[in-house]
Parts: sequence; C-alpha cells; structure tokens
Amino acid sequence: MKKVKILGIAPYEGIQNLMQQAAARRDDVELEVFTGDMEAGAAIVSRYTQTDPDVIISRGGTAELIRKTTTFPVVDIPLSVYDIFRSIKLAENYTSKYALVGFPAITRNAHFLCDMMQYSIDIYTIHNEREATDILEKLQREGCRMVLCDMITNSIAMRYGLTSILIASGIESVESAFDSAVQIGRSHDRLKSGLGFSRLILDNHPWPVVVFDENAKPVLLTRVSELSEPVIAALKANLPGVLEQGEKKIYHEYSGLLYVMQGCRKVFEDRTYVIYYINHRKVPLALTKNGIRYINREEAFDIFYNSFYGITHSATPQGMSIEQYAASNAPLVIIGEPGTGKESLARLIYARSRLQNRPMAIIDCARINEKGWTFLTSHNSSPLSDTNTTIYLQNISQLSDAQFEELLGIIVDLNLTQKNRILITFHYDADGNMPARCRRVLNRLTCLLLEIAPMRTHLSDMPNLVSLYIGNLNMKLAKEVVGIEPEGIRQMQSYTWPGNYDQLERIMNELVASADSPYIRASEVSRLLRRELPCAVSAPSLDLHRTLEEINLDILRQILAECGGNQSTAARKLGISRTTLWRMLQKIEQQEETF
Repeated sequence: MKKVKILGIAPYEGIQNLMQQAAARRDDVELEVFTGDMEAGAAIVSRYTQTDPDVIISRGGTAELIRKTTTFPVVDIPLSVYDIFRSIKLAENYTSKYALVGFPAITRNAHFLCDMMQYSIDIYTIHNEREATDILEKLQREGCRMVLCDMITNSIAMRYGLTSILIASGIESVESAFDSAVQIGRSHDRLKSGLGFSRLILDNHPWPVVVFDENAKPVLLTRVSELSEPVIAALKANLPGVLEQGEKKIYHEYSGLLYVMQGCRKVFEDRTYVIYYINHRKVPLALTKNGIRYINREEAFDIFYNSFYGITHSATPQGMSIEQYAASNAPLVIIGEPGTGKESLARLIYARSRLQNRPMAIIDCARINEKGWTFLTSHNSSPLSDTNTTIYLQNISQLSDAQFEELLGIIVDLNLTQKNRILITFHYDADGNMPARCRRVLNRLTCLLLEIAPMRTHLSDMPNLVSLYIGNLNMKLAKEVVGIEPEGIRQMQSYTWPGNYDQLERIMNELVASADSPYIRASEVSRLLRRELPCAVSAPSLDLHRTLEEINLDILRQILAECGGNQSTAARKLGISRTTLWRMLQKIEQQEETF
C-alpha cells in the first residue's frame, strides 16, 4: 500500500525525537521532520509545493499558524489530559504561585481537568505572541514566579525571568496524531485521485469548459488554447444573464468560427459558479450574408423597444395578448399588411417566451441564395438541426414553390414544431386576403394566428402616436418640437396610410428633422402627404394645389370610375374599409349639392 507522506514541524527538539520514534515503528508513513516554532515552522512549509507532502503534523500555536498559511491538511498533536496532569503534578513540587498559559488546545483540557480534580489554578488562553507577552507581563506584576505553558510562551517567559514548565506531548499523543494523519492522508489521496480523474475527463472532452465564480474570476479552464481573448470577454459579458436566468445559450461568431456557449448557474458549498460548455466550429458560410443570423433576448428587447412600435406601443395584436402568444409553445403565424410591425412583434414574443434564454434564429428567405439554401436544409449546423430554439422565418413567400414545399416538409418530417418554437410572418395579398401559402402553413403545422390591424383602423390614436414619437426624436435629434398644428393632425387622420406604421415613422422623421419652429406646420404635413400619393394621381387632370382632403376625394372619384362604380372593389384597391369609403362618398355628395 502507498505510504502517506508526512511533513513534521516540531516546535522543539523533543517533539521531533518523538515523531521519529513513532514513524520508525510504522510501515504506512514516510516522514520528513524539521524543528521550527511559529513563523519559522510556517516558513519551512512554504517551501513545499502541492505535490510534496500529503499531511503536515505540528503542535499548538505552530500548527494554528501553519493552517492559516497553507492548503495542506494539518494535524495537530493533541495534548491529552494525561499530558497536562503530568505537568501539573510536576508544578505541585514548586512552592510559589504559578499559572497555566496556553493556546485553546491546551486550556480546554486544563479547564476540564481542574474542574474534575478541583484544582485551583489560574488558566489564561492566548492566540498569538502578543497576547502571550501581555499575559506574562501581567503575571510578573502580580508576583507570579512560574508558568505551565507551551513552547512559544516558554521562550517569552525566559525574557521576563519567569520559571516555566513546558507542557510536553507524550509518545501516545504523537502516535495518535500519526493515526489521524494516515486516515486524513488516505482520504485526501482518494479525493485527489477523484479530482485528477475528473480533470482527465474534462481535459479530453472535445469541448472547452470554463468556470467562473460570481465575481467573474476564472476557477477552471480546459483547452484554453482554443479560446481567444474576445471569446473569454464574451463569456464574461454574459455572466450577469446566466446568474440571473439560471441558464443561457449564446452564439458568438469570431474569426471565422461560430462559438456555441451553453452557460448554467450552479451552487456548490454555498458558493455560486457559472459553468460554460463551449462548442465551436468553422462557419460554413457567412450566415448573415445568406439571410441567417442569431439574436439573444437582450438584443430582441433592445431592437423592439427602440423601434417605432416599442416607443409608441402601436403594434397591437387582435385576439390574445402578447403574453398569451409568448406563453404558448405552438407554432405561430403573424399576418398583417406591410409596415404593421410583424417583425418587431415576433422578436417581442420570443423575448418573453420560455425559450428566451436560448438564441433566436432569424431566417430571411428573401436573402438566401443557392449555397445558403443547401446549408439551411442539409447542414448539421443549420438552425433547423437545433432543438429548444426559436426559429423565425421571414419572407417565406419569396421562396420558389419547390423550396416552399421542401421547407414545409422538413419542418413536418423532423417534427420541428415540437423541438423548437416556429414563428412565421406573412403579408396580406394585394386584395387584402390571406395568401394561399399562409393558409397551407396554418393547416399543415396547426399554427396559432396573430393578425395585426392596419393603421387606418386606429387613426383616432394619431395624436398619441405623434406625441410619443416626437418625444423620442427630440432626444435623438436634439430638437424642441412641441407638436403638430391641429390641421396637420386632421390631415394625417384623413390619409389612408398604405405603408402603415413604417410609413408614418418615415414621415415623422422627416417632419421633425426639418422643423424650424415648436409646432410642425400643417402646410408641411400636406406637402409630404401629397408626395406620398400614387404616381397615377399626378395626371394633368388632378389639381394638387388644394387641401389633402379635396385631393383624396378626387382620387376616390377616379378609382370608382376605373372600377365601374363597384364600391367593394374600389375599397380594396384604396386599402380602406367600405365604411370609410361610404363616409367619403357622403362628402362628395355634400360638395356636389353645395356646387
């Protein structure tokens, strides 16, 4: 059996001799022993590395000091009740007053012995040399001439002219310390062996492992040569998120490699750690250039709340609330006219979902080329090969019929709606109807449907939208715009806004940027809205030097004529409801009656 390597630090030579005697009678220890009291003993220990001794044996104050300055297990040679009793019997032959001074290991047993034997001895507990000096000075002033003590107090007593009897450890105490050292050494060896085996597994793991404490101090790093400084910086930057959320998956692209970082929070012995398991692979394509990118929860929130929709709270769904859509695991189709904030709502729903701690893969089908399509549908690093990920498909209508059917088949065959959260956005077609592909997706994947109402159904909210967005633009552009003249607001409420909120955002940006007074003039609103009219309305027969309402009524007459008087067709072509069309026709009749 392997011998336990013991380093002995003896406060005085007698203990060293006893250690050597005890070791000579055993075949389970290998002893190296030195004499050194207090700091001298600790200095000897400091020369040893972690691989040298298994256990350190010392005594009293020297053992306490060594324990504070080393990570080696330290065994204290006990002072038995018999050791103390033997010293007291020697002191009884001394006729003058005496006291017992020592570290807690001595005085605890001394109090017990005196209580049992009904001895009346002054006992003083010390913890360092300074306390020992103070006590001896006090005893000298009080007329005490002798002390029972350990080695450190014995040395100081000589300086004060006090007689001392050293409380010595007997051979049985040293042998008891060796028994404890062997037991601890065996246990420590098993622990080191287990740790070494765990380290062997981690070092041969194909992925690097990094562990930080909650103060971002590295505790463990394996395969560190595979991690550059920017990657380590990315790990540290995400520490607060992992600590807060418990787990988090991060994608980080650097120097042609895609790092997939799986972080988790663990508590061990009342201390909190963040463990990262890091997989990295060569990026087969420039993902972003091919319409594939990843964002995390923080980025999704940031994008949404800095968008027009987040600032004005304008993109509101019909039916369930955002929280209800986010709480569901079912695939979700978001449909609305262009410019109604579908993309922003998709990000918000992801950021509030149960998968918010894992990345969101955004696939823009309009930007995928042939190589990108092959990567998406065939590569094992494709987002479609992942699990517990939110996959957001944009512009799916831009795919060819063959690509659309292939993508739909992959989603069904791989059961992706159960492994991931699927989000898909669609535009209504030119007639305001749901596209055939949207219906096919809804039925094939059993999706929830989130419909976003066009802006023209919320024109009464125009003053609120304008005020909220002006406040934001004032901060960005260092402007002091107060609002829009009432006539300008009325013109904006009379306009149909075919581009919805995106169009309003663009118009507002230009109005505030060009404003030279606290209130934006109605004439400037009219000018920009006339510019937004379709090219067809700039025909010579249409007089543009009038109010926007008068121009809109002329346009309505023209469209009605083109549609043969069919009001339903005209309403769809203008992008307005039949109710709005009816109201406009009433105004035309009023104008004609006045005329």
